[in-house]
Amino acid sequence: MTTKHILTRTLAVTAAAGLVAGIVAATPAVAAEPTAPPSATAIVVDPDKGGAGQGPAGPLIQQAGPQITRSEVIRRAASWYGIGLKYTKSGETYQGYRKDCSGYAAMAWRLSTTNGGLDTTSFVPSGVASWIGKGDLKPGDALLNDAAGYAGHIAIFEGWTDSSRSSYYGYEFTGSGVQHRAIPYPYFSGYGTFAPVRNNSIVDDAGSGSSGGDQPVAGNWDGGP
Repeated sequence: MTTKHILTRTLAVTAAAGLVAGIVAATPAVAAEPTAPPSATAIVVDPDKGGAGQGPAGPLIQQAGPQITRSEVIRRAASWYGIGLKYTKSGETYQGYRKDCSGYAAMAWRLSTTNGGLDTTSFVPSGVASWIGKGDLKPGDALLNDAAGYAGHIAIFEGWTDSSRSSYYGYEFTGSGVQHRAIPYPYFSGYGTFAPVRNNSIVDDAGSGSSGGDQPVAGNWDGGP
């Protein structure tokens, strides 16, 4: 084979290799299909329990709420029960308060609606509430999971269901509306860590005594005659 034939064959092989490489390079790589982030709504296992998101809260203002009695807290909490309010996480309000779990607690405690109110993360840092022990719970206190957004929740404590103190009657605003029911202490399993808190401005009703304890609250709780 002459030098000319060798050179011609070498150029042909080189060109063919370049063509194959070009085809491979031009073929787009098949990327693994991305995993979609979990939907925020998936966090809510049961709309009847726990939080369902919270509306935008205002800036944190360091101030306690106005003085309020325990019976007034329960009366205010009961005023939203059974009237068909729908839970929202867009900041929509009723009587000036957001229609979510923290807006409901702010309403029951008669807190200011300025700057959009508080959420579960800010009741304690704002100075509105303080952590207390289980044995300190009285009507008008609350059970709080101070996580943010869908993870956070708060329920108003009305009183123990019996002397075992293993469950309590409480008011809460969940994804399915305002609830009044027996709740296992500190809250239904699987909805985060809850602990008792007290509104720093709450006071015992006149004549209740310094020892505290459950306060009688009038109401047709079972819907009977």
